Amino acid sequence: MRVHGRPAILRVPLAALDQLSGRALFGGVALLMAPSGETVGLSSAPFDGTPFENVLVPGFILFVVFGLVPAVVGYALYTRRRWGWTASVGVAAAMLVWVLVEETIGFDRPTLSLNLATAAAIAVLAVHPAVRHNMPDTKRS
Repeated sequence: MRVHGRPAILRVPLAALDQLSGRALFGGVALLMAPSGETVGLSSAPFDGTPFENVLVPGFILFVVFGLVPAVVGYALYTRRRWGWTASVGVAAAMLVWVLVEETIGFDRPTLSLNLATAAAIAVLAVHPAVRHNMPDTKRS
């Protein structure tokens, strides 16, 4: 089934990228505005033994890598840019690394499961044949 000339399944990775972008933009701004992390209920304890004394740098990474980049990648998928589905897999891989780092330094946040599910949805559905073949100049198998 197609919606507006695009495969209906394309809506799922787009929705996953959109919700990731929205959450990361909101969270990134909150961390950038209050680097102590208190605004969002973060303790600085997990940062002991890391190069970060507060959440300013992680907030910037969150804002850019998981806020702005997924928005651009979602736009690329929607507008049928050939690199969009590859970049989607890159976002999913970066998300998995982010979750592993959070787990390693001791963050126990309810968003970890959501982040894993988002990464899986983006990765699996971005490489779905209907999404890949929606791109121009791709060969159909």
